[in-house]
Amino acid sequence: MQFTSGGTDGPRFDQDGYDLDLGNNVYGFLPSAVSALDIAQAFYAAGWRVRKSSWTEFEVEHTYAGLELFPETPVRFGGVVVPERIDDLLSAFSALGLSYTVELYDQDDNETIYRA
Repeated sequence: MQFTSGGTDGPRFDQDGYDLDLGNNVYGFLPSAVSALDIAQAFYAAGWRVRKSSWTEFEVEHTYAGLELFPETPVRFGGVVVPERIDDLLSAFSALGLSYTVELYDQDDNETIYRA
């Protein structure tokens, strides 16, 4: 599947629905991933919205998270997740068969509040 900058159908991240003012608060790596495109395709197959954000980068989003996938080795990601839904994001990675390292930050205190 090829993606465009317009994006696919799928649920959008609705930060306002959570009454939060979040900036990027989650970062990590997906060391078992072959490429950012492969991950984008896997998220699309799992029902996430996907769009191409540059020639080599992709955005994936669901109602509780929006991530940018970077084509590095290992694949790196950064973005935003509703803090109370971090377990849902980790479950999504696991359901796709991805190993991961994740750090969730608290913007107010500028501290790591979760590490996996």
